[in-house]
Amino acid sequence: MGNRNIWIITVVCWAILLLNGCKDDVVSAGSSALQGDDAQGVVVRVDTLFNIASSIQAARPVYSSPDSCLLGECSSTDYGILKADLLTQFACPLGWVYPDSAELDSVCLYIYYRSFYGDGNAPLGLNAYALDGAEPLYYDSAYRSDADIKRFTTMTQSVLDQTAVVALAHPTDSISSSSAANASMPFIRMKLNDTQAAKFFAIRDFSSQQAFNQQFPGLYITSVYGSSSALYIYSLCLTIHYHFTYLSGNSYKTMSDNKVFYANSEVKQLCHYDYVNRDDVLLNLKQDTAYDYILSPANIYTHLTIPTADLMARIDSGVQNRTPYINMARLRIDVLNGDSKGKRDDNWAKPAENMLLIKEDCYDRIFKENKLPSDTSALLGTLVSTYDSETSRYNYSYSFSLSALFTDMLRREKRDTLQMLLVPVETEYTTNSTGSYLSSVKLRHSVTATKIRSSKNSQSPMKVEVVYSGFNTKDVR
Repeated sequence: MGNRNIWIITVVCWAILLLNGCKDDVVSAGSSALQGDDAQGVVVRVDTLFNIASSIQAARPVYSSPDSCLLGECSSTDYGILKADLLTQFACPLGWVYPDSAELDSVCLYIYYRSFYGDGNAPLGLNAYALDGAEPLYYDSAYRSDADIKRFTTMTQSVLDQTAVVALAHPTDSISSSSAANASMPFIRMKLNDTQAAKFFAIRDFSSQQAFNQQFPGLYITSVYGSSSALYIYSLCLTIHYHFTYLSGNSYKTMSDNKVFYANSEVKQLCHYDYVNRDDVLLNLKQDTAYDYILSPANIYTHLTIPTADLMARIDSGVQNRTPYINMARLRIDVLNGDSKGKRDDNWAKPAENMLLIKEDCYDRIFKENKLPSDTSALLGTLVSTYDSETSRYNYSYSFSLSALFTDMLRREKRDTLQMLLVPVETEYTTNSTGSYLSSVKLRHSVTATKIRSSKNSQSPMKVEVVYSGFNTKDVR
């Protein structure tokens, strides 16, 4: 590598270190730093893009497949009334045959949950209804989280023996968890009434999932009592408990057994969410322009308008007809979280751990088609904390690198203003012999409430910090 290349890299690295190390009031000075006009055609500049516009808006629900569902109702929050319920089919045990002498004991619905949201000491009443509506659930169909429940169930009669009333913080039933030797996974057990149990036990055609669905289309499970808690469902199943007799030697013996029908990935599940007063909540939150919000599963997001045309024009002018390079472009989102000392609040909703900054026109495609984000369509940020010794508190933020996105716009000579959304997501990583890589990004359906400083915040408004450079190609050898 020639001395010219080494000098350019050194200057650019120095500029980035200067930007990262300076306080906001120094960095915000604009493009006056590192003029570089005396460097034989090389310029390196630091700039700050302040004129971002931010606002909160209600996004339309998309067709998505969350990894877990909420079940319950919560109204004691600052962000409205959330009601969450579930429609589900159950997998057919292909080829299953009951013993000839089998007799029914009971049929129970089991709901396993990892944790809960809200007040776990408050009673929660649950009920279940047959999917006896005009439209069945189709496995290959995509359904929005606000689908009309009346399409699938008439809710005329409960299938349960009685309404299940539970306190989630004090489960009466649990099983050992495979993930930890001493851990347990709580579950709720609900018995089907005799009529429904007999109908389910009478099913004998297990030749295909389609045939089974025609005989038993599935269940709609909802809360009918309580408004302070909701559980995060891990899995659920229907279990038939029965007994049968068999000849052992010269005598008959009786044995108890069961058969489990799982609600798994082989069948359709629809997690249904209803924010009863979302419009009122949105109107109220918009009153304070110093802060924006990202709420899930309410689909209330923060919209950003980034005037990239202004930035591109300043870069073109700043590099003075040289070849432009964007060395760093960073957007930091400040998160309000915890008390005056920065202690995390363990009650109610927390900020989302992962946030996606996504182009508005890519929103449907990425989530409906389960696409992974790219640097030019969506950027992933993780909530991080830093300790400020001057204030003796923790500061929380997301950070997004816009370098690849801006560079792509430069190369394509695209000067359009960026319309983007901040959306909370769940991520999955897969590990193989070469390392760990991002394998899934889905809309977050757990309850989160992320409060951030807006573009109009007087203390620390949103801004994009940029380091860019330009040099003549002929100078590089």
